[in-house]
Amino acid sequence: MRKPAADQGRWSNRVIVVSSIFAGFGAAHLIDDFLHGVPAEFNLSNPPTQLLAFAFFIALTGLVALAARGTRASYQGLITIGLLLALADTLYHVPEIVGAVTFRSGAASIFFAIGLIVSGLAMAAVAWFALRDQSVVQSTFKADQGEGN
Repeated sequence: MRKPAADQGRWSNRVIVVSSIFAGFGAAHLIDDFLHGVPAEFNLSNPPTQLLAFAFFIALTGLVALAARGTRASYQGLITIGLLLALADTLYHVPEIVGAVTFRSGAASIFFAIGLIVSGLAMAAVAWFALRDQSVVQSTFKADQGEGN
């Protein structure tokens, strides 16, 4: 039995909301990184880093727009970005946060770093559920059409 169209769009809407939250934490955390000289730690000056950040946010915006259409590639891309950035931020910032008496700007910096990690994992999870749900709908549709045998 096929799911109604409203059920199919439910996960897509959730992906858009969680991805938007992730983008907000990403922008705030990026500003915090620039204020505290993180690009210099990787031997990058600000202009190339700003260009990389711009390209990242354009790609993220494109994936969110495609998620609104329910494309598999967008879900796969958001899963990848969410997991990679959560892992990178965990490996880079958590030891700093745990080992320091004060971390950068204090509570705000910790909030942005942890928020990026949690929202990245949440985005990956919600996109995975959307992808899984889409696969179930497609296999159900094929079975209804007699192609699943």
